Amino acid sequence: MMGMLDSFRSSAWIYLTPVAAACAPIGVLRTYFNQHLRRPVRRFLPFLDPFVTIDIAAKPEDHSCSYYNSKAKSSDAYAEVLAYLSVVCSRDARQLRAEGADEGHGFVLSLREGQEVADEFRGVTMWWSAVVEDKASHRSTGRCCRLTFHEKHRRLVVDEYLPHVRRTGQDVTVGNRPRRLYTNKNNRDYGSPRDEVWSYINFDHPTTFDTLAMDPDEKQSIMDDLDDFRNNKDYYRRIGRAWKRGYLLHGPPGTGKSTMIAAMANYLNYDIYDIELTTLHSNYDLRKLFIETKSKSIVVIEDIDCSLDLSGHRATMMPPTQDDELDDVASERKRRRGSMLTLSGLLNFIDGLWSAHSGERIIVFTTNHLDKLDPALIRRGRMDKHIEMSYCRFEAFRTLAENYLEVDEHPLFDAIKELLQVVDITPADVAECIMMSKRAARDADACLGSLVHELKKKLEDKEERKKVEEHDAKMATDEKLASENGKKHNAEEDAAAKPNGREAMANGVSESSSCSEEDC
Repeated sequence: MMGMLDSFRSSAWIYLTPVAAACAPIGVLRTYFNQHLRRPVRRFLPFLDPFVTIDIAAKPEDHSCSYYNSKAKSSDAYAEVLAYLSVVCSRDARQLRAEGADEGHGFVLSLREGQEVADEFRGVTMWWSAVVEDKASHRSTGRCCRLTFHEKHRRLVVDEYLPHVRRTGQDVTVGNRPRRLYTNKNNRDYGSPRDEVWSYINFDHPTTFDTLAMDPDEKQSIMDDLDDFRNNKDYYRRIGRAWKRGYLLHGPPGTGKSTMIAAMANYLNYDIYDIELTTLHSNYDLRKLFIETKSKSIVVIEDIDCSLDLSGHRATMMPPTQDDELDDVASERKRRRGSMLTLSGLLNFIDGLWSAHSGERIIVFTTNHLDKLDPALIRRGRMDKHIEMSYCRFEAFRTLAENYLEVDEHPLFDAIKELLQVVDITPADVAECIMMSKRAARDADACLGSLVHELKKKLEDKEERKKVEEHDAKMATDEKLASENGKKHNAEEDAAAKPNGREAMANGVSESSSCSEEDC
């Protein structure tokens, strides 16, 4: 009897299940599936469908905190995937979506919904597709990129392929956007976490190493050093050093130190952060500026010998006020506040714990007076490579002649070469001489002739100064000899006068003795 009852129940359930499924609310069926059927189905799913999908969704628009939203946007994985697909996979797609880049004038190509493209990584094929993600609230939709791959390649995809996609996307994003020139804002409250401390403009400097007036061998050495730095992230990590490098550019004014920085930025495709130290009040301000910089950048402090007192005084770097006896309380408070920026803080900025922030960063100092800087500031490990920006010599002149006059050979080159070996002239002066001559006469002969005339004039001035210096030196030597001879003559006269003095004293004593005897 019980067996018949169980059979009846089973038969009834078979017939009633479709009716119940049709009549029951969808929520009840979903709950029943999650509680009783999901686990058994998932056990058999890999046998039926061995492919895994990963959705990388776009972040929702949120303008409630624009400062932090902009920082998060710069590292948005969805944007990086789009950049990667626009370069690697979009050529195989037939239906594309074009969106204006966040920066610059270019476009970012992405897949249209429903499109699918294949990508290969280390012999493994994966598929990307663009889908629309349905939100649980059913009130909005968001786009996402879906990656599909075989289950057996899970570790390869998670550990190697996705990081590769992000790195490539970041490089593409940085390469497509315009480079920027940043400078720290004056009179800002650096203690405020939401305060943007940098202002910027687009950096569009035309200088490259090809147009830089410098010895070709020295230029090649600098470019090789920059390549070694840029391509050796793993090496820096293996040896336990922060991924940064310091360059010290020193030389007379007008020798191209700022131009060298522009050439380095264009060569590496890096942004430039120009720090004005005189606007900072403490080590904290300097650290705040530093942590707000990004990787792939050049941090520049120009004319560091003029910005602060770095000649060895480690206690106080800021120069004192001109009138230390001012009664103005505000001026005194400003002076005391300024004295908080120390050489120790600057050294920590270069190679302290904070120097490892973000990585892939170059620090450049420029100075006209190398001897004025504290040796601790410019030692190797802080300023790793010292580059002397010297006067214009013939190889540098050839670059200027090719840039300004479009000539690489000329009969006057021999005369110019001989003059440049004995005349000190900066590349800026040579370039200005050529430009002024070219405005007056478009002929290269006239321009080079004017340069020869200028060099001969400087040579004459140099020889005249040399004669004056030799004459002054001779006069100083003669005066010194005369002074020494005078001192020697006076010493001889004094020595000769001393015996006469003794005889006079002796005679005086004898006379006094005789007088005393007569008195007796």
